[in-house]
Amino acid sequence: MNKSHLLKYLLISPNLPVGGFCYSEGFESFFDSKKINEPACVKSLIISELKIGQIKLDAKILVEFFDIFNDIKNGKSLKSNIKKILSLDKWILSTKDSLEIREQHNQMSNSLFDLTKEFGFEYLYKKNTKSSWPLAWSWACYCFEISRSEMVENFLYSWVANQLSATQRLIPIGATKAQLIQRDLLEVISEVSKEIMDKDIDDIYFGNIGLAMSQQNHNDLYTKLFRN
Repeated sequence: MNKSHLLKYLLISPNLPVGGFCYSEGFESFFDSKKINEPACVKSLIISELKIGQIKLDAKILVEFFDIFNDIKNGKSLKSNIKKILSLDKWILSTKDSLEIREQHNQMSNSLFDLTKEFGFEYLYKKNTKSSWPLAWSWACYCFEISRSEMVENFLYSWVANQLSATQRLIPIGATKAQLIQRDLLEVISEVSKEIMDKDIDDIYFGNIGLAMSQQNHNDLYTKLFRN
């Protein structure tokens, strides 16, 4: 195994110290309002998010950032490419419907940038005051020499793992059941990843209104257990 293949496990682990494992991203409020306590309902909700939720756009923007980093490395216009990074970073944050989810992105982004710096890969370019999670993730994958397709799959896999980790703190779903759901979702992750890689960013649509509304009803998006 090469180094990049092993480094990717640092990114997909729910134990990565960027805070992802303790955010429910509105799931807690949604579970409470809809009285959800069955693993099958959790699985359906996550599938819905993968297929029509904002996570698809986040995954696609990874590729955009990654390609810009490559252009800079190959000597293409530094100034215009940095401007493009800053613009895309602001844009992806602006697609978030709640202040809480934007603050989550900023916290996780800063933590991952700090982590990659400790690994010897300090971010080299100008950043916005508040950066997005996809920007930090893409930078880490670029530095770790992870391929574009693996980057997208790993990102979606990690997101699912974090949501299941939060779910274990919210409803009586055991670790074994969570692992079974994660296994069942592998095919969906693969399909959605391929769709993302094959489409232009303008053709990526999302529209899961229910979870977006739940995010606005959930102060800071941390799970109750984490807050306690």
